[in-house]
Amino acid sequence: MHYIDLHCDTLMMFSRPETPADALYENQLSVDLVRMKKADCGAQFFATFMPHPDWMNGLSDEQYRQKLYAGLMTSITRHSDMIAFAKDYHDYQANRQAGLMSAFLTFEDGRMVDGKFENLQKFYTLGYRLITLTWNFANCFGYPNSQDPEIMQKGLTPFGKEAIQQMNQLGILIDVSHLSDGGFFDVCEITRKPFIASHSCCRALTPHTRNLTDKQIRLLADKGGIIGINFAPEFVGFGIHDKVSTVARICDHIQHLTDIGGIEVLALGSDFDGISGQLEVASPLDFEKLYNELYRRGFTSSDIEKFSHGNAERILREVL
Repeated sequence: MHYIDLHCDTLMMFSRPETPADALYENQLSVDLVRMKKADCGAQFFATFMPHPDWMNGLSDEQYRQKLYAGLMTSITRHSDMIAFAKDYHDYQANRQAGLMSAFLTFEDGRMVDGKFENLQKFYTLGYRLITLTWNFANCFGYPNSQDPEIMQKGLTPFGKEAIQQMNQLGILIDVSHLSDGGFFDVCEITRKPFIASHSCCRALTPHTRNLTDKQIRLLADKGGIIGINFAPEFVGFGIHDKVSTVARICDHIQHLTDIGGIEVLALGSDFDGISGQLEVASPLDFEKLYNELYRRGFTSSDIEKFSHGNAERILREVL
């Protein structure tokens, strides 16, 4: 069964000077082309995660972005018999028919947009097709999730509200993972197209502010959106300080999402190479463990196909 994973942070390795140019082909991380191919990857969304400037080893944002971009493009060029770049549903379908995996490019933290609509157009032209609006700090779009209730209730900036409309027009996926609750509700009110939470789980089961409330799950589902299940222990465990992520607990969140938002809301959003701890699902080769547990719990083959790729394919058709 092929899969679409909405979020991994693997490209971060290309910001380090010691990383070999061909490291995406095979490595000791969670994601590489060899394991993706073996696990029957349909598409991987590769995040350009923008860390705090103090963590970037003296690189500017643009220098950092270019290193990650070049790392992905070099890998695609060297292994064109395995993977191809994709910008929309048509590209994805063409790649599938050619027996190739698809690589979609995203931003985690939209700070490089810098409050300028011309930058949205620039990054669209370069092939970026999803923006996680914020990471853990405020930016031109709005405010992040926070344990501070005052920050958590803050919404999108005036630019952020206009940018949602521009992203709809361009065909850039709006991603609310990491966004404040106030920002979430602003997106829900403004967007004319489905939006997503690329790597989030259920706050009712694990009370992390990065997770979605039942109300948010219902609203996102009503908009036709999807939620990529994140495998991080602090998001799926029994508490926000958990260090263990199990198949059973991930499937608890999948079941809750289904109960609240319906089967059409389910998707994969592993957050591979951006998470740590004891991971029972530690690479794409472990996705079969999730499918088997879902079968055991009564999910049908059709249900599991929607989770692994079907719902994400629908979003590609409707938004990109």
